[in-house]
Amino acid sequence: MAKAFSGREFSVIVGIADNNTGSSLGAVGADTQDANAVSGSKVLMRVDSPVNMFDYSASYQRAEIARAGTRTIRSLDIINHYGSGVWTWDFNWLVDNEKGIQNLLHLMHPLHGDTITTSITYDGTIAPANYEHGNDSDEDKCAFIIIQNPLTTRDHYMHSAILQELTLSMDAGTDGGALRASGQFMSGYKPTIESNGVTADTSASDYAKGLFDCTTSTFGGDAAVVKSFSLTLSNPANRIGYQGAEGETDGYVRSGNFGITGSITMKSDSLQQINDDTFWKANATAVIGLGNTASLHFALAAVNVSNISYDMAEEGAFQTVDFVATSGTAGTGDLAVLKIT
Repeated sequence: MAKAFSGREFSVIVGIADNNTGSSLGAVGADTQDANAVSGSKVLMRVDSPVNMFDYSASYQRAEIARAGTRTIRSLDIINHYGSGVWTWDFNWLVDNEKGIQNLLHLMHPLHGDTITTSITYDGTIAPANYEHGNDSDEDKCAFIIIQNPLTTRDHYMHSAILQELTLSMDAGTDGGALRASGQFMSGYKPTIESNGVTADTSASDYAKGLFDCTTSTFGGDAAVVKSFSLTLSNPANRIGYQGAEGETDGYVRSGNFGITGSITMKSDSLQQINDDTFWKANATAVIGLGNTASLHFALAAVNVSNISYDMAEEGAFQTVDFVATSGTAGTGDLAVLKIT
């Protein structure tokens, strides 16, 4: 009999590859990124248990060829090419590490140019980084993910991973209002299954902020009693071309729009019911401010309201406002400024 393992025995390290040192060891596509990381970036992420394994389902190109002269499929008639697809990893994390959440904010917009320990601005242009295979001179923009296996010879290691979606959420009735992050990484390079001895730079539980730390909460310039808040940043990536004998990607292109959408649930009081007319029906942009000046803040200067729904609960009437962040009338404003420190 073989030894069995629980999904709760697996753990995850996420780091940022040192893509801009001029060394091929940390370049896009290099499977040595785990040993060539940005200093201090390797975080033991205590994601929800059991850990999600990498999704290998889209990593194969599979076809069954119907050949003349037979009504059955031979084994030779099945094409199953591994290497020319994509791999993804979905995560859900109750944020407990400052460096870890700042890594995620950076990876959504690597060319932000900010001191992320202070704040990060998602501007109205969102210039894309250079993701060509072998690039070693642009900004640090790729992650690597190590799923540590209790069967230590079978760690799963994904390199050159792109964070293409990140959702930040807080709910007064869930997790004590604490900040939660979820999202998806993708890679066009084959994960390696190996004994990976890399250790995290930090495993500290040094961040515990959430909705109840938000001393300021406004919508449309008026005070709002907020019950929940969610913000989704989307910066989709696609593998491009093929290189090497196994058909791995020749890099990535981020050709889609960078988008920020979200929702805010708040008390449907006399101020916010008037704002329904001011912003939703009038198709005018509103300002959202939520947080405090020290450790957690969300600032969106020009959101367009896409829908409002009402909850007539016993605790009182609440309304959920769905919105899209915009860069303003001239397209020169910022989509959002976030501070998580």
